[in-house]
Amino acid sequence: MRTQISFLQLCCLVCFPLLGFARPTLAADPELQFTRVSDRSGIVDIVNADDGSGRLFLVEQAGRIFIHADDRDVETPFLDLRSKVTSAGNEQGLLSLAFAPDYQNSGYFFVWYTEPGGDTVLCRFSVGADPNVADPDTETLIIRVEQPYSNHNGGRLQFGPDGMLYLGTGDGGGSFDPGDVAQDGNSLLGKLLRLDVDPAHGTYAVPADNPFVGNDEFRDEIWALGLRNPWRIAFDRGTGDLFIADVGQNEFEEINFQAAASTGGENYGWDIMEASQCTGGNACDTSRYALPVAEYSHQMGCSVTGGEVYRGNAYPGMRGLYLFADFCSGTVWGLRSDGGQWGVATLADTSFQISTFGRGEDGSVYLANLNGGVYLLSDGEPVPEVFQINPGLNDAWFDPNKPGQGFLMTVFPEGKSMFLAWFTYDAERPREDVTALLGEPGHRWLTAQGPYDGDTAALTIYVTSGGVFDSAVPVIGPPVQNGTMTVTWSGCNSALLSYEISSLGIAGEIPLQRIALDNVDLCLSLQ
Repeated sequence: MRTQISFLQLCCLVCFPLLGFARPTLAADPELQFTRVSDRSGIVDIVNADDGSGRLFLVEQAGRIFIHADDRDVETPFLDLRSKVTSAGNEQGLLSLAFAPDYQNSGYFFVWYTEPGGDTVLCRFSVGADPNVADPDTETLIIRVEQPYSNHNGGRLQFGPDGMLYLGTGDGGGSFDPGDVAQDGNSLLGKLLRLDVDPAHGTYAVPADNPFVGNDEFRDEIWALGLRNPWRIAFDRGTGDLFIADVGQNEFEEINFQAAASTGGENYGWDIMEASQCTGGNACDTSRYALPVAEYSHQMGCSVTGGEVYRGNAYPGMRGLYLFADFCSGTVWGLRSDGGQWGVATLADTSFQISTFGRGEDGSVYLANLNGGVYLLSDGEPVPEVFQINPGLNDAWFDPNKPGQGFLMTVFPEGKSMFLAWFTYDAERPREDVTALLGEPGHRWLTAQGPYDGDTAALTIYVTSGGVFDSAVPVIGPPVQNGTMTVTWSGCNSALLSYEISSLGIAGEIPLQRIALDNVDLCLSLQ
């Protein structure tokens, strides 16, 4: 049962005290509502597998991952690592989860957790025979990061649009980075790492275009540096931009922004700077560092919780808005760029200890209250998110469960129509004296076309006959209607095709995904 709670907006928009940076407020601010979807407590990450299932995976700091599906919590954990995870310190534990971009085929996913000795590890697992239960015996250690203290374990795993795995690490703890590791290029602490974790490498490989490759003063894995405790990083799935929320020391919390076109190498300043200010009252050359796009003082909170960019369809006023919060005050803010100027607004004042945000497969945004409850964020009454068919779906698709089935899709937005070609690629060609009939192994093509609306295309299946490949022999007679087909998309990389061919008395369903992911970003941007 979903319990809906509406929070009154503050009486006016407020800008962060940005200490000299002029920032406009948002032109129009959503009236946020929070719909409780789960009662689970201790949740520190919310993830989807992008596999067409629509499931949410809830990461419990104590060491378990739970599934939320079909408006209910699944009681059996997807993965239970409590025997391997320590949460003795309040910032330790099972901290993050990320599914491989090809998870629907490979079954691989990655977790970031604190070992009993206090170090943090990145490990790979595989799903088991049951899609709702992982195999704990498939654990493979990818990388270990030594931690000198029990806090600032940082950590959120995110696959970027480039297919690489990004990981934000804390500075190892203590006050004011006592080991000066955030600026030390030979330490993985206080950094943003970028790794190629394709299992073909065994553990991982360093991408050749990482910014410090070949520089003896830096570890090759480093993508950016100068972070204190990046509590949640998130890619904007519509633009490829990256947001980094970095927890401050005594005075300021900050949001950093890295454009999709970045080639890495940014230095976010810690511990020479805290947000836009030099630390310890000392002067510093701020031009050397990437300054935050938003910051707030401890008069407004104490610990930033990084969020997500809303890319759903149900609430147009929220689209493109980066939502984030403060753990202590429970305040939720929205951040957006307008012509290069960053606008920020207070959207809700809650009683939550907001530990994380997360994104649903449909583009919706959720947050977790550490004391209990996972909530869907909306602008007004919650309605189902509906994917919108767009030309970013023009591609080659296939059924990952049945080799030999391929589909070519073409969307015509002006007429709101779609053309589909369904083909098989049998290893053996039928004999020349055999006439291939619809449904037989030798039959190579079906075509379908028709209108679409929202996330669904309703198509008519046709069969042509009489044509000879690479010949002037004409097709005999018009195409014959042989059935119907519907294709419903749940995202830019997942669809379900249902067909009924009345002349043969056959019907069925086929899950679809792209053969390649090249056009996913285009599809997301067109949403």
